[in-house]
Amino acid sequence: MTNILGPQKAKVDGGFREGSDLIKEMNKIPLFMTEMPEEENETLAALQSLIYDGPPEEVAENFKNQGNECFKVGKSQYKDAINYYTKALETNCKDNKIIEACLTNRAAANLELENYRKVLIDCSKALKLNPKNIKAYYRSAKALYALDKIVEAIDCCDHGLTIQPNNTVLQNEKEKCFKRKEALNKKCKEKEERERKERESKEELERAIKERNIRMEYSSKAQPSIEKSVRLDKETNSLVWPVFFLYPEYKESDFIESFDEETTFLDHLKVIFEQYAPWDNEKKYIPSQLLVYFEYNLPIPVIGGGDAVPTTKLVKVGRNCTLKEILSYPKYVVKDGIPNFIILSDKGKFKEEFLAKYQ
Repeated sequence: MTNILGPQKAKVDGGFREGSDLIKEMNKIPLFMTEMPEEENETLAALQSLIYDGPPEEVAENFKNQGNECFKVGKSQYKDAINYYTKALETNCKDNKIIEACLTNRAAANLELENYRKVLIDCSKALKLNPKNIKAYYRSAKALYALDKIVEAIDCCDHGLTIQPNNTVLQNEKEKCFKRKEALNKKCKEKEERERKERESKEELERAIKERNIRMEYSSKAQPSIEKSVRLDKETNSLVWPVFFLYPEYKESDFIESFDEETTFLDHLKVIFEQYAPWDNEKKYIPSQLLVYFEYNLPIPVIGGGDAVPTTKLVKVGRNCTLKEILSYPKYVVKDGIPNFIILSDKGKFKEEFLAKYQ
């Protein structure tokens, strides 16, 4: 009896190499290809050439149909649809209806992908071929709406409705545009009103500073907005400043966010030192015994001409003086929008040593 399984098994056992060669051979046939060949494949090249075989109009129509099929699939194939429409337009097709359809269809795909500029370009080309192309007007209006070019979008709707007055899609788009236009106009008016108030507030603030003869200097070339430092309380007509108190003895400082110009230095010192500061080990920073100073740069001309050399001096401030009195003092300069004052204790040796540096 012939052993049927024997030869079959032998063929399988020895067929791994042959099977591998068979797969390679089959992969050369376009129908069975699982990947693009590394070497030039004559059969594949012949099949690819068939895509462009025939009259340009037929080739373009085929590409257009493939694009339509991709577009129907949805967003995952919109880019493929665009590629097919582009290939159709790259043929020497003389049929304007095919070209017009490819342009408006490509515009539809780009509209879904939010490529609004490309939509407008294609719709413009389509309208040159056919000024009555409703789809081109509609898709142009949609793209213009997305770009907030509402007046132009309404104009596209009007052109389309002149051709088809009862077109509900265009009517709805036009109504949508009018609502958007109202919203944008309202937003624009609100912005203008806000800018007007800001401008008036800035002018009032600058006028108040000028009336008080307050000098302001900025160390940086780009002067920051004045509103970021001082503000004008319109109810009391008082300027409210951010102020730094510096304590050089301990290299400490306090930042007073809102120092009303009508309040005194003692008013704030009482609040700050209502309890002893954690760094005041000697417990000598008592409001009634604190001295307030500010630095003043006195320019002294160089002998023989040249630029003036500033010499820093200290000017003592009365504790019961208001901030307004000091900022209006001719020697005081508000630097970088924030007034600074040096606070020293009247007790101890540090005061004498510190003041000696300014002699």
